[in-house]
Amino acid sequence: MKLLAWFSKVTYSCTACDATQRIPLRRVHAFERFYGLTEGQPVLIQCPKCLEGLQCPSPYRSHTSHLVTVDPSHPPKNAFIHALY
Repeated sequence: MKLLAWFSKVTYSCTACDATQRIPLRRVHAFERFYGLTEGQPVLIQCPKCLEGLQCPSPYRSHTSHLVTVDPSHPPKNAFIHALY
């Protein structure tokens, strides 16, 4: 594990309005552990600006070290959607 991985951020981009936000990877890992997500299950965020789209993450490693990639045009069915972050 990289020493500075704790300080890296994941970029979330909205599928409807192109709004972006950067969230610390440690906070994404806390979401995954708190909600008991399975390996590779991504965390998507309902867009707080337009409330219509979903914010999809850039590729990142989950708390179980699995690479998580999301295609914004086809979000996975098993994705966890967090409303109004």
